Amino acid sequence: DPHASMLRTVAIFAALAAAEAFVTPTLSPVNVPSVRSMKNSRAATTMQLRDSSTTRRDALKLAAGAALFSSLGLPVKTDATVFFDTERYGDKELKVAFINKVKQQFRALYEKKPELLPMVVRVAMTDCLTFDKASGAGGGDGTIMSRKDQYPELKPALDEIARIQEELKRQIEVSASDIIAFGGSVALEATGGPRLIIQLGRADGKKPAETPVSGMDTWNKGDALAAVERSGMGPKEAVLFAGMLGSLETASVAMREAIKNKVECDPSDPDCTSEEEGYYGLYSPVTIVSETKKEFGKNRGASAVNSNVGFDSARIAGLAGDAKFSNSYLIDLASGKASDAVGQALLANKETNALVMEYGKKGNNRKFQKDAESAFVSLVELGRSNTSR
Repeated sequence: DPHASMLRTVAIFAALAAAEAFVTPTLSPVNVPSVRSMKNSRAATTMQLRDSSTTRRDALKLAAGAALFSSLGLPVKTDATVFFDTERYGDKELKVAFINKVKQQFRALYEKKPELLPMVVRVAMTDCLTFDKASGAGGGDGTIMSRKDQYPELKPALDEIARIQEELKRQIEVSASDIIAFGGSVALEATGGPRLIIQLGRADGKKPAETPVSGMDTWNKGDALAAVERSGMGPKEAVLFAGMLGSLETASVAMREAIKNKVECDPSDPDCTSEEEGYYGLYSPVTIVSETKKEFGKNRGASAVNSNVGFDSARIAGLAGDAKFSNSYLIDLASGKASDAVGQALLANKETNALVMEYGKKGNNRKFQKDAESAFVSLVELGRSNTSR
């Protein structure tokens, strides 16, 4: 009935206009600077604070519109469901302090248990690839922590993430989703990869039962492309994530071997200092005194981490030797030296095959690292909503 359809359309616009008028603010939003940094004489910790001008009025608009469409029997597309509050951890000094604390925990963890490097990144991928671009549901909201029993192969990493969250909660209320995002970024940094700028302020999901199935379930069956496509990513990201995981696996093996074969340093050496219990919480890292001699000491102290982040990551990456974060896995795959199911599936697809060959060139490590950085940042923002709850 054309007449009924016209009336229906008029009713929709009238109701939306009323909702807009109801929630229109009297004050203009305040914009937060896009980049803030804190530097000292030896290192810098950088963080990114994005525009947080959207407020609860946007949520009211969305709710009003959704309710209207639902009442009229029209289909409703779920808005992105990972809520960000960029002011969650306070002013910039508190945010920088928070970032340092999280990174300290993960650097110490990876130095003691390097086998968790690829596993924590897999946790991040599993959590984030629940995002369904078509419906807007899912994303990196930390609900994997409520579904740990579904991923027994990730239990060691999930247990450590839970431990780190509990330890940090003694000082600040921190979300599991933020910890997971930073845990993955530190895995790249601590193996010689790029320094990533990760957005703070995720709110953990409250309804894990409504979270879509993760694309990693498909990845684990060998189809990396299908695993990322539902979330709006494509062949490039599939290849980059495969290269990322492959490189971290290689680095973790090399680091375990280095730690296993470590030689205690000479106590008379001033660099061979005593262990400072408690600074890292549960773990206290070894320190490379001489990478050439393969000698190891114990923790040099708080200053090595708290004020010299770059040195600390480089020191840990030294454990990996020549197996630092790189395009090494893709080089092997392109030359036929890798035979895993995911890699073979990437070679079998025309688009992903071309990307494997491109990133798998020996001279393209810098390009791989740069693009892997962008891909990981995009991953941990899947499902992002700029409206705080």
